[in-house]
Amino acid sequence: MNVAAIVLARVLGYVEPIDLNPRGTVFYPEFTRELVERYNFQKFPQKLEEFDETKGVEFHQGRIGSKIIQKFVIWNSILVVETRTSTAESKEIMGDMITWAATRFNLNYRENMIRRYAYVSDLTFYSEAPMAGASPATRRLADRASRAVSDVWGESIMYQPLGFNIGHDPLTRKYGIAPFQIARRSEVPFSENKYFSEAPLPTDVHITLLEEYERDLLEKP
Repeated sequence: MNVAAIVLARVLGYVEPIDLNPRGTVFYPEFTRELVERYNFQKFPQKLEEFDETKGVEFHQGRIGSKIIQKFVIWNSILVVETRTSTAESKEIMGDMITWAATRFNLNYRENMIRRYAYVSDLTFYSEAPMAGASPATRRLADRASRAVSDVWGESIMYQPLGFNIGHDPLTRKYGIAPFQIARRSEVPFSENKYFSEAPLPTDVHITLLEEYERDLLEKP
């Protein structure tokens, strides 16, 4: 397996910003100005209505040193950082932001205040293994569908597995967790063996699971 690109590395930190600023002493326009200066964001809130945490206060295209930040969002119960490097780097940037803001604006921040983290990892990769669906039953279904559709259209149409998802029963928890999915990369010929995958996992874990799945597919019976 060869990773082609990290499409998205998102980290979500579960903390209420109001708990960081319990007395309302932080002046949002001043905070925004200094945040933008430190992280060099190119798009940021400028109108009063853009500071609504229920809709997400968004900062786009920033950097700190050599680290590029695609997006930073402040919600009323969560902080979000997105990069295209890894979720580990996204998490590191989030930690830097909170530590800096706590020192600069005297926030009510203490270690482990972020109750938990969640992740979204999107990437593209190449593989010679049949990553989109490999079971004999699936291949037989694709062959039968190819013949049936070809008969309907009067031309040779070759159907192949496009991808699959695995996930949990959404009724078992209040807020569902995204599925783990693998699909053929859109707008790319099947012959190039390029795939897209998304997982609610750290980037390194996501890649490891894909590599293990590829080994399982290529393992001789």
